[in-house]
Amino acid sequence: MSWSKIFAVALNTFREAIRNRILYSVVLFAFILIGVSAVFGSVSIGDQIKVMKDFFLFALSFFGCIAAVTAGGSLLGRELKQKTIYNILSKPVARWQFIIGKQLGLIAVVTTLVSTTGILSLGFIALFEGRFDPLMIQGVALTILELMVVASLTIFFSSLVITTVLAALFTIGVYLTGRSIPYLDYFLKDSGPTALAAKLVDVVVPDLSLLNFADRLVAGIPVSSSEFLFASLYALSWSLLLAVLSTLIFHFRELR
Repeated sequence: MSWSKIFAVALNTFREAIRNRILYSVVLFAFILIGVSAVFGSVSIGDQIKVMKDFFLFALSFFGCIAAVTAGGSLLGRELKQKTIYNILSKPVARWQFIIGKQLGLIAVVTTLVSTTGILSLGFIALFEGRFDPLMIQGVALTILELMVVASLTIFFSSLVITTVLAALFTIGVYLTGRSIPYLDYFLKDSGPTALAAKLVDVVVPDLSLLNFADRLVAGIPVSSSEFLFASLYALSWSLLLAVLSTLIFHFRELR
């Protein structure tokens, strides 16, 4: 069965990534920064809890991106370098099953790390606020959707380029660009090459701002069910598109 082979690759990817000690260093650093935000929030002008929540959602997204790049950037590179990919593909495992399995495994890793970090951090914030804020659960869920796209981007660039460094840089670059797409409106009003470049970026780069409702959630404004559904479909659509592109690229890639 095709899905059983994909699941086997995904499970192996999950186990391999979870054993990566660098991931835990990233998570630990995120916890430290969230703790530091409590100190800075107490001396800042404004609501300390709002500062903590805003920083929490940012840190969860940014360090989740770093975790995805750290765990996924070297997945294909290590397989190629250690020649283990030949053993895998010599079995009845197609290249597309291998890539889809890697993508699903990486998404599972990111989901697990973000969920665990998010729940523990929310408990920490609840100690300061004196209550648990259910809106932050929406923030964690939306961050998982965002990082599902980032994980798919990581596999896409890993199948496209040779070195893991380039794959990591491209992924982080698209992540930062995707979060900044709303600021392209200024250039879209212009004309000439700048506007053309802005339109091109707007089309080929996933608009991660559509998955970012941090400002509203911190202000106490919930995300409606229709907005959450649209965000889910948007993230799923991009993940599927990137999966198709990754399998096509890897299918024709010469393995050395």
